[in-house]
Amino acid sequence: MDNRIPRGNWLGDDIFRTFVKEVAPLRFGSWSVSEFERTTSALGWELGEPKEIAGQVWRRFAPRKGPSAGYGTLIADASEPEQVRKLNVRVVDLPADDLASAAGFIRAAWWVMEDELGPPTLWGGDSGPWMLWRRPGTSILVHSHDEGEVSLELLPAATDSESAGSGYSRGRWRAADPADLPPAPAPGASNLSGTTWEQVEKRLSETLRSLDYDTPFFPGRFILHLGDARDPQRFVQCWSQDLSLVVEATGHLHRPDAADPARLAQNGWEFSRPIWQRRFPDAMDKPEHAATAARMLVEELRQLGVDLTDLSYDGTMSGRGRDFHLDLPDLGIQLVDRPAV
Repeated sequence: MDNRIPRGNWLGDDIFRTFVKEVAPLRFGSWSVSEFERTTSALGWELGEPKEIAGQVWRRFAPRKGPSAGYGTLIADASEPEQVRKLNVRVVDLPADDLASAAGFIRAAWWVMEDELGPPTLWGGDSGPWMLWRRPGTSILVHSHDEGEVSLELLPAATDSESAGSGYSRGRWRAADPADLPPAPAPGASNLSGTTWEQVEKRLSETLRSLDYDTPFFPGRFILHLGDARDPQRFVQCWSQDLSLVVEATGHLHRPDAADPARLAQNGWEFSRPIWQRRFPDAMDKPEHAATAARMLVEELRQLGVDLTDLSYDGTMSGRGRDFHLDLPDLGIQLVDRPAV
């Protein structure tokens, strides 16, 4: 295994490894409930009665007749109760004592997955970090969530990136090679009519909060650029550095007329010749930093003359010997490949 991949620490990883070997070969065809039952009957699994919860249909397993690594829930949408959306198996079902313990659990689970199945196809975040392994017809996702609990999910490969995680959070992100991400909308296809800068700021705050919290678990490093799709010199950027977040008003290098030192200093920027930056220490566990950073970045985009209809982003996520493109589905602005300036 690559020495850049942390081993983690979890006493239950042997049980988890056995479970991964058990479920990795499974194929569920059309992912109907009946096919799921037929496929898993050889494992001795037996589903209980369905129960509708918050627009979904949940089926748990009979006692001692379900997944060996934890309690499982088969989930379908209430509109299609016989079509499986995912199987969730809670393999760590108690909160972690602290962030270090939570990181140890999920890193150990990811280590087992990589050891058994090779590198993951996608990384992402939705109420906590996840990795996803795409297999023929089936994807396997391993997710840290809530207070350090860990789940393994089996998903239909065709909808895996949309079904990953809780599905209830804002600020979701995904990272992968471009071919493994959902197709980006055509240039100009993003409809920002009716969107305000205040809404963009809120979405950016939620996205930065997710990235700040999730990235150290891998561990990784993200870089995010926001700017004018028509003018690559009008942009700002931010990146993670260990547990910190750094923001930079890079566009003022190219458009110094927009850089009012008194205004920038009053808004929290610090001048580090020749650029205006600010560092937020411990951004991982201080969500207020994401809100402040989003406010500062949006203000400078406006000062640089970026029109809301031309607002775009691009970004990367790197770590564990990998370099991925970043996809931010909740940000609501267009993704472009920004040339270096």
